[in-house]
Amino acid sequence: MTLSRLVRVASIVVVTMISGVVHSQSVEATDSIDSNPPKTVITGSIGAVKPGDEPLTSIAFEGRLLGDEQSARLMVELDGWADIKPFYMNNPPRLVIDMSKTAFRFQQPENLKPRGLVNDLRYGTMARGHSRIVITLVHPVKIISQQFRQMVKGRYKFTLDFEKVEAAEFGKQIAKQSNEISLANKMVVKGDRLLRAAKQKGRMTIVLDPGHGGIDGGAKGRHGSVEKDITLEVAKVLEKAIAQAGPFDVFLTRRDDHFLSLKERVKIATRKQADLFISIHADTLKQKMVRGAAVYTLSKKASDEFAKQLADSENRADLVAGLAANEVKDEIVNILADLTARETKKFSVQFAQRILHVFRNNIQLIKNPHRNAAFEVLKDPIVPSVLLELGYLSNPEDEKLLLSDKWRDKFSKHLTQAVGLFFANRVQ
Repeated sequence: MTLSRLVRVASIVVVTMISGVVHSQSVEATDSIDSNPPKTVITGSIGAVKPGDEPLTSIAFEGRLLGDEQSARLMVELDGWADIKPFYMNNPPRLVIDMSKTAFRFQQPENLKPRGLVNDLRYGTMARGHSRIVITLVHPVKIISQQFRQMVKGRYKFTLDFEKVEAAEFGKQIAKQSNEISLANKMVVKGDRLLRAAKQKGRMTIVLDPGHGGIDGGAKGRHGSVEKDITLEVAKVLEKAIAQAGPFDVFLTRRDDHFLSLKERVKIATRKQADLFISIHADTLKQKMVRGAAVYTLSKKASDEFAKQLADSENRADLVAGLAANEVKDEIVNILADLTARETKKFSVQFAQRILHVFRNNIQLIKNPHRNAAFEVLKDPIVPSVLLELGYLSNPEDEKLLLSDKWRDKFSKHLTQAVGLFFANRVQ
């Protein structure tokens, strides 16, 4: 299929970064894909930050994705300047576009609906001052041009053209860029910045982990609710309830809408020397009638297909955000961790049992509410950990409850009770 040429013609400037020097040239641009776009490959960032400059937050207010099975064009309009750096990632093939301090407020997000070469397109914050667009591809591609220009005062436009290539060519592009993107793809690990917390005798440390965040929105409800928002609000209510219930020091892995990798979440619990880690989620299911809370603990083999699918989905969070798959394994560390994890797993299961004991007759539960699978976020070998499903946004009744302040207070009250039962002997 071939897209129509020349929907709109404008004079633009192609900014090409070659060896740190910016060159400009006039070309013709269209809002559809030209069959012969300028073969300008930009390997550096567009608009490098000047020494001493502090970039302001730009708002991306318009976006559009055009294309077919052979080529595609992404266009983003912003109200201010942004430092932009696209690069490739593999397994699965992706185009990642790093941007400085950009808030995404697209007026017509449906214009970015995946098509042709694009299987999925996500955007959002990664860390403070760092935003990202992640394009998951159906087939490997090559960037053939990228453009950034000021249209009028207070309005800028970024355009990225890419086309289908063979896997070998895609591999060459990744190898070529490896040195250039090493810093861009190295996420700031919050857990590494935290000093090891000093433990106070007689006090228990609990880390609450609001699932998803930033570019990773998680599940979406039938009426527009977003998992990352619900988990954060519930975590804040729960934090207050637990802190007031006993000698508990409570910490959240995130307090705002930014992305955390799965490894970061685990590291925060480790650095805090947590006595308990609770990861909070609210997913969607194909089975719309399923509703209620559930508790998951770690296991190499999933208890059932339902648990396996959920774990597979949650474990893809880093890939969705444009991070590389973690394929490095240290067998010695794994063996030592496995020995320690046996005791940790026992305590995790005990806490899950306390939760279900309190929830029964108080909080709606799914059938077989205690399940297990290989969740990456539960793999700290020292900290007892559970993944708690609040309910399912795919069910209208659950979605309504999850948005209710009254239900959140009730839920927090009973979960706090379960925490108290779990630590009862140790607190005394």
